[in-house]
Amino acid sequence: MKSDLHILARTDDDFVNNMDRCIKILQMERKSGRILGGKIRNGFIEFGIPENLVIVGDLHGDVKSLLLILHEIKYEEFLANENNKLIFLGDYVDRGANSIEILYYIFYLKCKYPGSVVLMRGNHEAPIEFPFPSHDLPLKSIEHFGKEKGEIIYKKFLSLFQLLTLMTIVRNKLLIVHGGLPTITNKDIHKLILDEGQNSKQKSVLEELLWNDPRPIQNAKNWEVSRRVYGKHFGVEITRRWLEMTGTKAVVRSHEPCQGFKINHENMILTLFSCKESYQKFEASYLHVSGQHLFSIGNASDLIPYVKVLDI
Repeated sequence: MKSDLHILARTDDDFVNNMDRCIKILQMERKSGRILGGKIRNGFIEFGIPENLVIVGDLHGDVKSLLLILHEIKYEEFLANENNKLIFLGDYVDRGANSIEILYYIFYLKCKYPGSVVLMRGNHEAPIEFPFPSHDLPLKSIEHFGKEKGEIIYKKFLSLFQLLTLMTIVRNKLLIVHGGLPTITNKDIHKLILDEGQNSKQKSVLEELLWNDPRPIQNAKNWEVSRRVYGKHFGVEITRRWLEMTGTKAVVRSHEPCQGFKINHENMILTLFSCKESYQKFEASYLHVSGQHLFSIGNASDLIPYVKVLDI
């Protein structure tokens, strides 16, 4: 598997320089409100239909899965075309052996191909807002860089994580999040997502975007408290309302181990999971679809032919 990712000089200085450049690019995108082919407002991105689209789910430090995906899509050729988009759904770190390596690669990709790469935020990139015990990135940082430097670099990670995307829309087709859909479905919800802040409603929406899961809920509220430490389980009517509000046909998300992918909520939600290392009983996959095929989809099940399960 040959690519320039394997011959990059990966010194500590290289890592920090790429991270600093990545932070500047993300800041510049937010300030300008633009990414090639789309518009940005804080944690929200909207694109037209790209020429080709790849979506990668949770990685959790699994370098083998990431490099295999990049090899299969011929990433240098793919990303050199800025009309193509590569969207990472978050949860880059924790659990696996190579969180630092994963961060190095995604920083590199965003720096080299800024108009083609979208980095979304997962719940594992929000440890300050929502602390949880399996967050081992601080320890990995110290092990890799040494105590003093590792603590400084970890603080930079937290700053960068704040700049990651929370929701991506491929116009008229896909609503893309890491975890799930907020259970608030009134006209004010867009403002809560677009205008990030620290009030209780905005933090609640952030929690649900990063932590929620779809379930067959049968109560009047159409949601229940999650069995995770944060978030909620949301029902099919919430999904239906979100698709109507955003004018899209399908939700694509990650956040749950599965056999590479699964469909929920009457063919309205596709879950992708791209990590194998820490989840040996499950499969890893990614989505690779052309704009031509994406244009014709009517629901999440129509995406199944374009899900690639990794042979690991």
